[in-house]
Amino acid sequence: MGNNHLITFRVGYAGRHFEIRLGRTAAIATVAVTAVVFVLLTQGIYDIRDNLSKIGELRALRARVSDQNLALHNLHAKFEGLMAEVDRLRSMNSRLKSLDENGNPAGGPVSGVGGIETPETSAPVRLDRLLDRKFDRMKGDLLVEVENLDRIGERLEKRRLLLESVPGGWPVRGVLSSSFGTRTSPFTGTPVFHHGVDIVAPTGTVVAAAGPGTVVKSRFEALLGNVVVVDHGAGYRTVYAHLSERKVEEGDFVERGEELGKVGATGRVTGPHLHYEVCVDGLRVNPARFLN
Repeated sequence: MGNNHLITFRVGYAGRHFEIRLGRTAAIATVAVTAVVFVLLTQGIYDIRDNLSKIGELRALRARVSDQNLALHNLHAKFEGLMAEVDRLRSMNSRLKSLDENGNPAGGPVSGVGGIETPETSAPVRLDRLLDRKFDRMKGDLLVEVENLDRIGERLEKRRLLLESVPGGWPVRGVLSSSFGTRTSPFTGTPVFHHGVDIVAPTGTVVAAAGPGTVVKSRFEALLGNVVVVDHGAGYRTVYAHLSERKVEEGDFVERGEELGKVGATGRVTGPHLHYEVCVDGLRVNPARFLN
């Protein structure tokens, strides 16, 4: 007979063994069955992982439901306590009413009564109305407190923004050479008013913003040389003049301490320094009060 098998398996050892021979059809069937079993096992593993994930979600959901049930139980207990207090007040009211109706020791008619009369309502209704009024009064008080807190929060926020707008600290490390106010002009020798302070520092020393704000001017001018002006909001502005170079452009937003440029001797000067001004609502003020 011809070779009618493709695969031969020999199982055993020495003289004791047996062979399994698979033909083409059997081999194909074996491979197909193996593939189907592999696919089924893969799908089963995926289903098991999916089921485990769903079990975890179900446990988490049960825990949340348990917490909510506990919260509802606490609320119910508080409600029961309140209802018990209401019942106690109603019972007390009934006893007082009974004492009032049976307060005549002689049992005869009471003399010397009078006044305006209104239809009598039941004690429970009166107590419910009393509780409603107390609740409304408490709710009104809480609303007033919330409104007061909101106003306080708004005032604190405005103060915070104002404090952030105020320039502070030295814009450059150096020595104060000319203060704010009247001085003798180094160019004409006549009395003049100096609108800022001059801080002497080596050329190239970093000049930093005295506070956060928006750059509203960054250009060269004949007298001030390279000048940068920062608007800090709330009416505050600072001026940095005679810079050797400018590091910001108009429209840039800068943080406190951010570099604006470097010390130089541009414009009308006798040597390298920073001319620094502080303006409040358009009026130049003494920058010395903001340096510390």
